[in-house]
Amino acid sequence: MSFEAEGLHVDESQRRGWWSIACIWIGSSFNVSTLMTGAILGIGLTLFDSFLAAFFGMGIIVAYMCFVAMESVDVGLPTSAMSTAALGKTGGRWIISFVVGVALIGWFGVQAAVCGSSFSIALAEMTGFEVPVWVSSVFWGALMLVSAVYGFDGVKWVNYIAAPLLFLICVYGLVVSVSDAGVDSVFNYVPAEGIGLVAGINVSVGLFALGGATVGDFTRYAKDRKGAVLSSIVGLWIPMVAVMMMGAVLAVAVPGSEGDITLIMAGLGFALVGLVALIMSTWSVNVSNAYSAGLAFAVMLGKGERGYKACTAVAGCIGIALAAFGILDYFTFFLTLLSAMIPALAGSMIADYWLIRKARPENFKPLDGVSVPGIVSFAAGAIVAMVTGGTFAGTMLDFLNVPFLLGPVNGIVVSMVLYVALYKAMGLPTFAGSIQVKTPRR
Repeated sequence: MSFEAEGLHVDESQRRGWWSIACIWIGSSFNVSTLMTGAILGIGLTLFDSFLAAFFGMGIIVAYMCFVAMESVDVGLPTSAMSTAALGKTGGRWIISFVVGVALIGWFGVQAAVCGSSFSIALAEMTGFEVPVWVSSVFWGALMLVSAVYGFDGVKWVNYIAAPLLFLICVYGLVVSVSDAGVDSVFNYVPAEGIGLVAGINVSVGLFALGGATVGDFTRYAKDRKGAVLSSIVGLWIPMVAVMMMGAVLAVAVPGSEGDITLIMAGLGFALVGLVALIMSTWSVNVSNAYSAGLAFAVMLGKGERGYKACTAVAGCIGIALAAFGILDYFTFFLTLLSAMIPALAGSMIADYWLIRKARPENFKPLDGVSVPGIVSFAAGAIVAMVTGGTFAGTMLDFLNVPFLLGPVNGIVVSMVLYVALYKAMGLPTFAGSIQVKTPRR
């Protein structure tokens, strides 16, 4: 079955301007996860270094994101379909689906844990009655999962209220908390135990590593390569850095928060309103996380759209278990792991289209089965990124921690170089001509 028959290919009549795509990224920038990541940077770095970590981290994402986005414009396909050229039809289906599914289960667990923590803290502050965080996490995670499996039309409207409410709370909190703490104390803050700029960049990359690799799902609708690049820079880079810095400043300005977004809300005196905003925000995002995770595993197992409910239920239950067992305590590790794996996957796809196929859509051809260059280069790049990017630091595998430059960048470089080397060594089809730098005519 062709991509056109499956309804995956976007033709000329469906193309749109870059601003409409940028608005999708702008709308998704302001959420609890972005604020949490910024808070981690704020507590572990000086304010200036927090900015550098956010700026360069998102810059790395936007860099590889743009190459994936431009390919999606050329071929008019989403990331899962594009990956079949670099990873093979079977490899693309299994690897992309598995990586995306596992990452989304992790995010579901994180969001459920944030929601549960917020509920327990707010309830204790307002009534004095303490509910264990794991109980609250299971309760709210279950409600989110039911919404994802059986559907709840109201959820899509929740974020229209949650995002502006959360934004207003944070803006007000910034003004009040900085005024109370003093501008000098915030800008001159020095962490007692810093995480280091390189670690901060890795954390920043992990925030949107998955979104950067799957950008083709949206940018395939762009009119040309320029529009795909503009939508990524304007819609993602600038807003993400701004929201992360908002989280960083709040973490420093609110005493005793230790970067915990729920404690920050409580410290601002918004126990009830903050609770409502956090629950609404995490609920709307988590319904999407659970649904997308279930759909990814359904595709991987060959069940398609019909099998998504069962897969969603299983994926959501795993996410709830992670929330109950304290995944929030390993949030930094989770981000660092994503920052190692996902860019390496993007590196293999970029090498295939831009260096092997010369960025020409007429050379794009899905490979049957599994592509050895794609699988090996992705695995090697991910391992190198984890070893050099500090993924194992502070764990029982600390002996594997060999810091060198930036883990995500190392992973991309290794996966690209190894892909090209293996592809040529195996004598696979070559393509004549130079790399096409302008949007090809369709």
